[in-house]
Amino acid sequence: MDETPSSDDEFWKTRSPDRRLAPWVSFYLDFQRITPVSETRTVAALNSVVVVIDLDTPVRHQVGDSPLATVSPVVGLSNTPMTYTRVGRERGIIIELTPLGARALFGLPLREISRTSVRFDDLLGTRARFLREELREARDSNHRFQILDRRLSSWLLDAPELPKSLDHSWRCLTVSGGAVKVDDLAERVGLSRQHLATRFHREVGLPPKAVGRIARCHHAVRLLTGTNPPPLARLAALCGYTDQAHLNRDFHLLIGRTPTALLRPDIATDFYLGSLISLHPTPLTGTNLEAGRPLS
Repeated sequence: MDETPSSDDEFWKTRSPDRRLAPWVSFYLDFQRITPVSETRTVAALNSVVVVIDLDTPVRHQVGDSPLATVSPVVGLSNTPMTYTRVGRERGIIIELTPLGARALFGLPLREISRTSVRFDDLLGTRARFLREELREARDSNHRFQILDRRLSSWLLDAPELPKSLDHSWRCLTVSGGAVKVDDLAERVGLSRQHLATRFHREVGLPPKAVGRIARCHHAVRLLTGTNPPPLARLAALCGYTDQAHLNRDFHLLIGRTPTALLRPDIATDFYLGSLISLHPTPLTGTNLEAGRPLS
C-alpha cells in the first residue's frame, strides 16, 4: 500500500489501466505538485484526449484566449499548443483516453471538443461528481487507480464504439510515428481517401494528416528527451522530417518551442505521450515522459 503523502510532498504515480480497458485508456496519473510562485506552462499538441480531475481547488488560470478550462478540464485532440498559469498546490488525477475511449465515454464526435476543453462535469454530470468524491476519499494512489478501473469498466466496456476503420487508422498513425500515408490507410480500411479523412476528422477530432504530424513530433520528443538523444540532424532523419529546419518548424507549431529550447532545464511544457508509449512501449529511451513525469 502507498504511504499517504503530506500536503507538502510533490509526487507523480502512474499505472496502466486494467488490461480489459487497454483499447480505451492509455494510462492513469495520480499527482500532487507545488508551485510557490506563478508559472506559465504550455500544453503541447495532443494526439489523445486528456481528462484532468481536480481533487483540490484548482490553481490554474487561462492565458489570453487559451481554450483550457480552469476546473477539471477534458482536453480534446489539438494541433496547437495551449497556455495556462498555475501557482500553489495542485492535486488530482489525469486519465489519458484513446479516441475510442473518449468516444465511448462522452458519446459525442470528438470534433466537438477538439482544440478546446470542456469541464468534466459538463460532459458526465452526476457521474463526474460522484467519481471525484470517491477519488477524494480514497486512501492512497492504488485505491484511486482501482476506483478508476471499476468505474471506467462499468461505463466503457459496453458503450458505443468508434468505427473500427477509424480506430485502426488512428492506431496505425500513432504507432508508426506518422510514417503511414493517408492513401495507404484508406486502402487498408477499404475507404476512399476523402471518405476516410471526412469521417476521421469528425469522429477523432483532427484530420488524419494532422494526427500523423503530431505522432511524428511526439516520437521525436521521446527520443530527444531520453538519456541518449541523437544530434538534431540525425533526429530529423530518424523521424521522417525532410531536414532539421523541417523539424524545427514542426516543434515550433506543435509545441511552441524549438528542439534546442526543449532541452533547457527550465522548460515548462506538459506532454501527454501515454498513447504512443502504451502502443509502442519499447525500446525505452529513459525520458521522464515514459514514467508519466513532467520534463521539469
